[in-house]
Amino acid sequence: MQFFFVLALIALMFVLSLLFRIAGKLRLTIPLAYLLIVSFGGTIFFPAFLDEHEDMLLLGLYILIGLVGLSWVYSLVKAVRTRRAEKRYEKNLQDDISWQIRAARKRGIEVGAVKVRDDGTVVHAETGEPILPL
Repeated sequence: MQFFFVLALIALMFVLSLLFRIAGKLRLTIPLAYLLIVSFGGTIFFPAFLDEHEDMLLLGLYILIGLVGLSWVYSLVKAVRTRRAEKRYEKNLQDDISWQIRAARKRGIEVGAVKVRDDGTVVHAETGEPILPL
């Protein structure tokens, strides 16, 4: 009998650990903790209060889940903005490099005689001097 109790306790701890890991990834740790405290702690220590104020306790849970949903929406908007900014930066960098290469061609410099630095500056391959003065 004691063996099954220990086995059940180990399984419960594993399930709780797994639940909190998943909840942590989804930012649902606080609502999960609230649900566990209200459901288990409330039925053990305050059963009359739980019966009388069930609507208020559920409202608290819904508010917490709503705040988590708002944080998901905020993160999604932030990720979309960041991605768009990165794409705009890459496009502007490509446009700037192509403009510098066209300017170098107008000055009679061959395309093979230039290199592009990491910051997007087009420099002469042999001297390392920028093609266009800043």
